[in-house]
Amino acid sequence: MNRKYIQRLIYLIFIISFTLFLFNNNASAQNEILKLFSQGLEKETEGDCISAIFIYQDVLLKNQYFIDAKIALARCYYKTGNLVESEKLLREAIRQDRKNVAARNLLGRVLISLKKFEEAETAFLNALDIEPANIESKYGLADLYRAEGDYKSAVQIYNQILKVYPQEVWTYIYLGTSYTEVGELERAGGFFRKALSLDSESEWTHINLARHYYRMGVKYRGTDLTSSEKFFDASVYEAETALQIEKGQPEAYRILSAIYYFKKDFRKALKAYENVLLFAGEDFLTFYSMGFCYEMLGNLKNAEKSYSKALSMRIDDEITRFRLETMVLELYRENLSREDRAELAQFHLIKAGYYLDKNIMNKAFLQYKRSIQLDPLDPEKRLKLAELLRIRRYYELYLFELKDIIHDTLDVDTIDLNDRIEIYADRVSKNLATRWRVDQYLEEEESYRYFPKTKIRVAVFDAFLSDYIYEDFIHKRLSKTFSQMLSQTLLYYPKIEVVVSPEEITTRQQAMKKARELKVDYYVTGTVEEKEVSLKVRLGLFSGFNGKLIKQSDTYFTGNDKIFHSVVALAEHINQSIPLQGLLVRMEGDRALINIGKAHGVQEEMEFHIFRKGGLKKNPETGEFAVDPAVSLGKLTVTEVDERVSEGVYTFSGLYNRVNIYDNVVLIEEEEEEEEIIEEEEKKGLFK
Repeated sequence: MNRKYIQRLIYLIFIISFTLFLFNNNASAQNEILKLFSQGLEKETEGDCISAIFIYQDVLLKNQYFIDAKIALARCYYKTGNLVESEKLLREAIRQDRKNVAARNLLGRVLISLKKFEEAETAFLNALDIEPANIESKYGLADLYRAEGDYKSAVQIYNQILKVYPQEVWTYIYLGTSYTEVGELERAGGFFRKALSLDSESEWTHINLARHYYRMGVKYRGTDLTSSEKFFDASVYEAETALQIEKGQPEAYRILSAIYYFKKDFRKALKAYENVLLFAGEDFLTFYSMGFCYEMLGNLKNAEKSYSKALSMRIDDEITRFRLETMVLELYRENLSREDRAELAQFHLIKAGYYLDKNIMNKAFLQYKRSIQLDPLDPEKRLKLAELLRIRRYYELYLFELKDIIHDTLDVDTIDLNDRIEIYADRVSKNLATRWRVDQYLEEEESYRYFPKTKIRVAVFDAFLSDYIYEDFIHKRLSKTFSQMLSQTLLYYPKIEVVVSPEEITTRQQAMKKARELKVDYYVTGTVEEKEVSLKVRLGLFSGFNGKLIKQSDTYFTGNDKIFHSVVALAEHINQSIPLQGLLVRMEGDRALINIGKAHGVQEEMEFHIFRKGGLKKNPETGEFAVDPAVSLGKLTVTEVDERVSEGVYTFSGLYNRVNIYDNVVLIEEEEEEEEIIEEEEKKGLFK
C-alpha cells in the first residue's frame, strides 16, 4: 500500500471521527437545552412564572436563537407585568422569524396592555395575513376592539369565529361580556347560558353565568323585588356549582360576597371574603370590604383592624383612610392622646403643608382641620391652622383660635401667644364688627353682642350611584364615604347648614320624599364612576321644595388625592350655586349691618335687595327663592366687608321707610344670557 494513500486514509478517518464527535456533543447539548426548556414549561404551567423566567433565561444563554424559549420568556414577562421587556423580546423574535404568528399574537396582547392600540391592531392583522384562519389572532383583534370600547366590531369578529368554530365556548362568553358592556343584559344572558350548555363541566361557564345573574338581580332590585331575588338565588346556585367543580375557586367566592354585600347580609359576605383571602391571597380591597361589613354590623374594633390592614397595603388609598379615621374617631372619642390618632393626623398635616406651599389655601385649611379633628391636643397643628387664618386676614378668627389653644392648656409658649393676642386684639378693636358692637363668632344668644346667623339647609344624601350600578366600584359602597366627605367639607361654608340622612337612597323619588321630610332648601345626589386611576362625578343640586334641578356640576380627576380634589371642587360649586342672602342685624341712620361677610363671598359695592322679614318665598316653577323687585323695600350697597358681617348704605323704595332690623337681604345678580334649562330627567346619570 502506497505511503501517500495511507496518509490520506488516516486523515479521512480523523475527519469522520471528529465530525461524529462534534455531532454527538452537539446532540447532547441540544438534548440538555430541550430538557431545560421543558422544565420551564412545567413551571409556567404550574403558575410559577418567576421560576420559569430564570429557566428560560438559562436556555437562551445556551442558545440565543432558540425562538420558542424567547417567546416563552416574553410570555412570562407579560404575565408578571414586565411589558417593556416582553415587547422587546417579541420584536426580536419576529425579526428572527417574520412569519411567526405566535410571536405576533402575543405582541398584540402586550401592546393592548401598553395602550398602544394602533400597533396592536397591526400586529394581529399581520398575523392574519400569514394565517387567515388563526383563531388566536381573531380573538386578539376582538379583545383589542373591546379594550377600545368598539364592541360592535368585537361582536362582528366573534360571530366570524362562530361560523368556523360553532362549538367554541369562550366565544359565547366573550359575546355575553360584550353585550354586557353596552348594557344589553338580557341578550348577554343568552350567550352565557349557551356557553354553559356546551360545557357544563367547566367552572368558568358557571362563574360567568353567576356573575350575569348577580347583575340582573341588582338591575331589578328597585323595580321588581321578586325577579331580583330569583336572579340572586340563581347566581348563588351557579357560584356554588362552580365551587363543586373546583373547590376553592376565588372568583366564585367573590361573586357570593358581592351578592351578600349588596343584599346587606354582611355576616354571609364576611364568610365569603374570608374564603377569598384563603384561596386568592391577601389584597387591600378585600380587607376594605371586610372592614365595611364589620362597620355595618357594629363591630367597630374589627372594622378598625380590617381598615388598618387595607391601609398598610395601600397607604395612598383615600377611601380606606377616611373609613379608618371614622372608626378611630368613633371608638376613641375620649382618648385624645392615642398614638394611632397622632399618626393619622400627621398624614393630613403633611398634606396641609404641601397645599400651603402651593398657595392653595382652601385645601390647606381642610387638611389642617382634619388633622386637628384627629389629634386636637397637638399645639403644632393648632398653631399652623391659626397662622393660616392670619395669612388669610381672618384676624378675629385667628384670635379666637389662639385663645382656644391657651384655654385648652396645651404645651405651648403662653407668653408668646399672649403677646400675639395683645397685638391682634388691638387690630380687631378697630374692625367693623367691633364698631357695631357685635361678635362675629359668638354663639350665646343671650349676649348683647350676638346676632342671628343665616344658613341655607342643604341635605347631602348617600345617593352617589354608578351609571351601571350592577358593576362594582373599585371600592364597594363608595357613595357612603363620598357623601360623608362632601358633607364634612360643606360644614366649613358659613352660609350652609348641612343636613345628613344616614340611609342609602337609590331613586329620585326617595330623594325627594326625604328632602320634604327633612324640610331642606336643597338636596344633593349624583353619579360616580370610579376607576383605578380616575374619578368622574356628576352632581345634581335639587330644590327641596319641588325637586327641580337647580345646578349640575361635573368633575373629573386623576392621580393622587382625586377624591379629595373632587369633593373640594363640588363643595365650591354647591356654595356658589346657593343664593347669597342674609339679614339686616343693626341699623343706624342710612347705614346698616348685615350678617354675611367675606367668608360668605360678600365684596364691596355689591348690591342687595331688601325684603320684608320672612318675605322670601319659593318659586313654584323653579323651586328657587323668588326675588321680586316689585316688592323690594329698598336696596343696600356694601361699603365695607368684615369676616362674617358687612356694612352698607341703604335706600328705601316708595314714600316711606319700611326697612327694619331682621329684614332679608338678597344679592342682586348681574343679568346673564338666558340658557336652555334641561329638566333633571333628561340629565344623563342623575337618577334616570
